[in-house]
Amino acid sequence: MEVDLWLAGLLGGCASEVLKWFRIREELHRGLPDYAKSWSYWIVTIAMAALGGVLVLMYQASDEVVLSHILAFNIGASAPLILEKVASGVPRIEHRIVD
Repeated sequence: MEVDLWLAGLLGGCASEVLKWFRIREELHRGLPDYAKSWSYWIVTIAMAALGGVLVLMYQASDEVVLSHILAFNIGASAPLILEKVASGVPRIEHRIVD
């Protein structure tokens, strides 16, 4: 396991958050958005960045892909989209009461 590839994935995950703040930079002169003052927001944000690193480790363990640092960074930055697509593919189970 190459720790530097995991760090590249983690940095990619952080880059997604930096991009978000870059997009709202003009609005920041009015102060931070309310959600940015919440611990839960930052916990989820840190967890998502960490998941970018975890996805890199999973790709690395699969031996299916030869990872470079730029690819690991891209995987980390794409982590929210990758996880959203995986979650959307999980079928819903309908609960019905049988008489």
